[in-house]
Amino acid sequence: MGNLSTSPPSSGLTFSRNIWIGVVFLLLSIAPGLWAPAIVNILDAYGAKHVLPYTLAIGPAVAILSTLIFASLADRKYEAQKLFGVLSISGAVFLWLSFTSLEWGWNPKWYVFFQACNALIAGPMWALLTKVALVHSKNPERDFPLFRLWGTVGWIIAGILVSVWALDASAEAGKLAAGMRIFIGIAAFMMPRTYPVISETKATWSEKLGLSALHLLKDKRFKVYFITSLLLTIPLVSFYMYAPKMLRELALIDKSSFAFQVQSWLPGASAQMTLGQMTEIVAMLLMSWWGARARVKWLVILALCFGVMRFACFAFAGQYGLLPLMWLGISMHGPCYVFFSITGQMFIDRQVAENMRAQAQALLSLVTSIGGIIGPIAIGILYHSTADEEAMGFAGWPNFWWILAGVVTVCLLYFALNYQKRDRV
Repeated sequence: MGNLSTSPPSSGLTFSRNIWIGVVFLLLSIAPGLWAPAIVNILDAYGAKHVLPYTLAIGPAVAILSTLIFASLADRKYEAQKLFGVLSISGAVFLWLSFTSLEWGWNPKWYVFFQACNALIAGPMWALLTKVALVHSKNPERDFPLFRLWGTVGWIIAGILVSVWALDASAEAGKLAAGMRIFIGIAAFMMPRTYPVISETKATWSEKLGLSALHLLKDKRFKVYFITSLLLTIPLVSFYMYAPKMLRELALIDKSSFAFQVQSWLPGASAQMTLGQMTEIVAMLLMSWWGARARVKWLVILALCFGVMRFACFAFAGQYGLLPLMWLGISMHGPCYVFFSITGQMFIDRQVAENMRAQAQALLSLVTSIGGIIGPIAIGILYHSTADEEAMGFAGWPNFWWILAGVVTVCLLYFALNYQKRDRV
């Protein structure tokens, strides 16, 4: 039917509605921020740490399927903000069941199953919210990074609250996230109406997954960046998989006055992991300042250098039992993520024809999803071979992180030697 109103909404109403987009970005980041950084410690506390790799791999796998199921609904049938709200509330049920099953002492496979159901439903939520934000931004290049900052702040708030409330190893953190998802769903209906786009052509599966953009790989720059993205995603999965666990173990070893002082402000692993989001804000502001002057090659190389140094800091932290080195490594997450991922999105936006940009971004998302499926399994095997405390004790951590630093170094060398810039990128 479409919108029957012929007069535009007042500017005051439009502004108040757009404020709700920022609120939803904030809340949507708080929800996973309550449990994702703590998940390894939560599963360990309930004797279910062995399912961690499968839990993290199932998310990207079902996200590919959920894209096919839900993406076209927002484009052709339903208002994006309404679909977002329904998905948020529906997925909250399975998120609550996943953590409650741990408290009930059920087989950990139930946790994996319920998380898979949640991921299937929640998979397109970020894409839907991004669509709402972009449609209602007068200046997307200026406004969208500000919306993203709301999300980063939400993640920081969540991590600090989890540690302050001493929930770093409790299923209650996940149950709180499920409750937050209900509030997110309600808030979504307050966002501005985002109508479906009526199109005479129907998008194919290959277009939704970005497979129609495969011909872009004939350009060596695209091929090198996409291959680097795939390879880099695999070791980066280890950051949230095992860094929080090492933080908890180091807290029992490092008794220095400086460590105690910092822990008085950031009292647990979840709060300390927010150091990465704090530097992410700084990196995003730098990217905004650089704007079109940014060069893809050198920003990506800088990001990969931060990735190598981060894992090196973790390795030295494990070798010498020093929390400050761990915190230094965590704070490198921000520039590593922003200078690699955001730079890649800018690269695609600049270099791909307008009618292919969405498909090229979808292809990049597919590539990183494949890395997100392979990564948790591969990292899980590496952890059990090198750093599992049952076999190696605390002394195994340096080997674990040095191997990952070596993998990122390979990514760095591959990109630096093979990426050939053209014009200004």
